[in-house]
Amino acid sequence: MPLVETLAELAKPWAKFYSKSDATQAVLMFTHLAGMLGGGGLAIAADRAMWKARTATDEVRAKLLAEVEATHRPVLIGLAMAAVSGALMLAADIKTYLPSPYFWGKMVALALLLANGAWLKSIEQKAQRAPATFAAAWPRLALSSRFSYVLWFAVVLGGVLLMNA
Repeated sequence: MPLVETLAELAKPWAKFYSKSDATQAVLMFTHLAGMLGGGGLAIAADRAMWKARTATDEVRAKLLAEVEATHRPVLIGLAMAAVSGALMLAADIKTYLPSPYFWGKMVALALLLANGAWLKSIEQKAQRAPATFAAAWPRLALSSRFSYVLWFAVVLGGVLLMNA
């Protein structure tokens, strides 16, 4: 794979530094896990609340949507922390990670998670703009929350498989 070898060569100074610095490895792993725990924890809690509210009144659902909307920013910050630290860990061992099917499985799960988040946000915005369609939007919100719940765990599973491969 010439591309993998070229990228590994470009990242060689970083890989050398990373492999010799326990502190750097610890900080990056902490940042990666903290981003996943913080962002994922908030998202999963919001997903659970959305699912539970599928039988609630429109008034309760409207309040919940406002709360869920407030979680988007910290969830994205957590994902950004995980993405930056993950990219740095990838750069430290490109030859191991890029050819790995576990790496690509995790990236697919992450891409699906991001797409689902965009879908969820779109449904939320439409429901808030057109209150008359609020009740009709809720089954899609509940479905998106279920997808989110599963995809967060799929991303974590991908990371575990990747680290143990």
